[in-house]
Amino acid sequence: MLNYRKLVVGELGTNCYLLWSNDKKAVIIDPGDEGVEIAQIVAELGLTPQLIVLTHGHFDHILGVLDLQLIFKIPVMMSDKDIFLLDRAVKTAEYYLKKKIETPKFKTKNIVDFKLSDEVIKIISTPGHTPGGVCLYSQKSGLLFTGDTLFETGIGDTSHQYSSKTDLTKSLEKIYKLKNVKTFLPGHGEEFSLT
Repeated sequence: MLNYRKLVVGELGTNCYLLWSNDKKAVIIDPGDEGVEIAQIVAELGLTPQLIVLTHGHFDHILGVLDLQLIFKIPVMMSDKDIFLLDRAVKTAEYYLKKKIETPKFKTKNIVDFKLSDEVIKIISTPGHTPGGVCLYSQKSGLLFTGDTLFETGIGDTSHQYSSKTDLTKSLEKIYKLKNVKTFLPGHGEEFSLT
């Protein structure tokens, strides 16, 4: 079974998750800010990060990536369909945060299923909030990391010009068909269950 810990980071209260197996191999999901602080917690827990995984490309989910990549020398995976959001991250952050930020320049690999120890983490394509939005699904542990697709209090925002309410509806239908999801872990707010 996998273990996880939620860290709330950044001015928009983004949920960053540390996910690890019993052998302490870990992935860092959505490090939205405070990369150095996240790295300190990783060290305190004795984890060995293998990968940074992004559920989508919005600035409030990526601002801690560069520090973590420099500290741990690990790759970053996200959907290629959201790369355009990285190019506009600085302007978007300035708009929402009302201050200038450093450009978070880093390379990404297109996101694919991966393993932690003997457990497969499936990447479920869930566009709608963004074109490249994904959820991370561990059927064995019953965990679904939903990013900004689904929250305890509602669904992802589709007001952006690149968002799609139709796509989000299809993504939610896909999520509800998944088997053995005990815990939903969203990009903001509290974890929840549908049972």
